[in-house]
Amino acid sequence: MNLTLYRKYRPQTFKDLVGQDHIKITLENQIKTNQINHAYLFSGPRGTGKTTCARLLAKAINCKNRNKKDAEPCNKCTFCNEISEGKSLDIMEIDAASQTGVDNVRENIIENSRFIPHNLNYKIFIIDEAHMLSLSAFNALLKILEEPPAHIIFILATTEIHKIPETIISRCQQFNFKKINFLEITKKLEKICDLEKIKVDPQIIKNIAHQSQGYLRNAESLLGQILVLGEKEINLEQAELILPHSNFNLILELLEHLFENNKKATLILINKLVEQGIDLKYFINDCIEIMRKILLIKIDLNLNNFSQEMDKEIEKKILKLTEKINIKKLSKAIEILIKTQKELGETDIIQLPLEIAILEIIENDEIIEQENNKTMEQKNNFVRAYPCVRPENNEAKSEKRKAKNNETENLKSETLNKESKIKLEEIKEKWGKILEKIKKHNHSIFTFLRTTELLSFKENILQIGFEHKFYQERINDRKNKEIIENILEDILKQKVILKTEILPIKNGFLEENQDKFLNNILNVFDGKIVE
Repeated sequence: MNLTLYRKYRPQTFKDLVGQDHIKITLENQIKTNQINHAYLFSGPRGTGKTTCARLLAKAINCKNRNKKDAEPCNKCTFCNEISEGKSLDIMEIDAASQTGVDNVRENIIENSRFIPHNLNYKIFIIDEAHMLSLSAFNALLKILEEPPAHIIFILATTEIHKIPETIISRCQQFNFKKINFLEITKKLEKICDLEKIKVDPQIIKNIAHQSQGYLRNAESLLGQILVLGEKEINLEQAELILPHSNFNLILELLEHLFENNKKATLILINKLVEQGIDLKYFINDCIEIMRKILLIKIDLNLNNFSQEMDKEIEKKILKLTEKINIKKLSKAIEILIKTQKELGETDIIQLPLEIAILEIIENDEIIEQENNKTMEQKNNFVRAYPCVRPENNEAKSEKRKAKNNETENLKSETLNKESKIKLEEIKEKWGKILEKIKKHNHSIFTFLRTTELLSFKENILQIGFEHKFYQERINDRKNKEIIENILEDILKQKVILKTEILPIKNGFLEENQDKFLNNILNVFDGKIVE
């Protein structure tokens, strides 16, 4: 039976271990100086070398022919061969995911630790997925970690360090394995291709390295699928039969439409993604990753962070796109897409949360632009309408009149609020119940309504506000509106007519800016408003 690539080319020396130099240096020094710890905790993402490193450590400290000035195992002696082949009686690898109970720990670890090694210097327990052990199993393990026999070494490996009890962590020397960078994965894959004597298009190697997301084992598995084609030379067209297309071009196409505020083209592309069977969750994740990198480029204008992952054509597109994008809008778009990731799968229409998110990003930008234009127009009107004059003696009188007018307006506002407060408050109290019933009836309507603002309730008319025109249009649809009004009547026990409106971005935004602008003019020219 042929071995998979990640097993066939598993590193047999520390020199071959990819991307974990900070760990290699420390372990090599410990081996050279014979200062081995009794317990190690290797944590980090899957496929980054935790189990491999544990086996290398086991080989190095038990190798018969190892040069005392070197940390590398010889890989020729009986002990090294037995460990490499998984035949050594003194190296026990335990899968904690399938042996979680305290009885397994007692039987496999505590009982076995009482006996001296069969033929090695140390008896080593490698506990993979250690976070899966039960609390009672950890407590049983803790006892032997506190008072370990001299001939025993424990190596715990985990992808979820936060699930390991602090009492265990404090008794181990901890090493954090990191994701492997794009360039190192690419070099490793190229080396495997050379050893397999198969020529693979460099762009395929880049695509695999990108899709592996920093996990070398994933990259080797993907390459293995390509090499199964059995060809001596593999091109992009052949690779696409097995590997999914690189999402770079689709992501850039989506971002171009998005930041040009092209709703139609963006929605068409989203439906195209669904038709092609692309997983939207991973696609959104890739979008966020690219947008984050564009954000970094906008800040320091440097493509070095990820230029290795792209061909020159895509690099040009990204630079061109970067020039068009506003940092504020980019940040807001990332924020909305992160929220959308969590909402995927909550509706029967797979693409609906992404469609809503895209429209929210575009409409948010349009509203901001409209408000900015209105603000500038209002400022210009103020400058034309209120000429600045020298201060007169009746300035105090004018200020009193303004204060009195403001007080009158405030009293009017308070009176209006009191008239509608009682019934509106009752609706607000029951709004959660109303939304819950709407969600059971129609999840799409619930999605549109949950961000709405209840404005007023007078003469059986419930006035609600939306930040986005798209949401308002969907709710104003005759069928949707009828569903909402029926549910409102059912819960509130009275006929309710629903009215909608678009909210400004921020209440008082224009007035606040107008006042500031006007005050600045008055201060500069030492003037006042003439009534």
